[in-house]
Amino acid sequence: MFIMFGWVKERKEVGQALTCHCYRCQRTRMWEHWKETEWVSFFTIKTIPFLSKSYLVCSACREPIAVDRARSRFIGSVASEQRLAAFLDEHQLARKTPVQRSYLLAQREQNQPRE
Repeated sequence: MFIMFGWVKERKEVGQALTCHCYRCQRTRMWEHWKETEWVSFFTIKTIPFLSKSYLVCSACREPIAVDRARSRFIGSVASEQRLAAFLDEHQLARKTPVQRSYLLAQREQNQPRE
């Protein structure tokens, strides 16, 4: 008896998540919610979802940021948009030195439109 099995990754856009500043692009951009599902396949047919991951992806530079399951449930709700924006800021500035952080924050203030 011959059995063929494997794994298949499927990525798809769930929808738009929020508008927030991207420190890689240096602009305020729309961030998209993407979901990646890894399936167990038998005879090249997806049968069992094995792993599922959520990402916030910048619409311009396509930088993905992994989001944990608790945060991914609230993506798209207006009430949690500020918390997601704070999470994105924190994540993008996490590996920066204090000098780099202050420069990026100054660039952000300079590029934001005046009202």
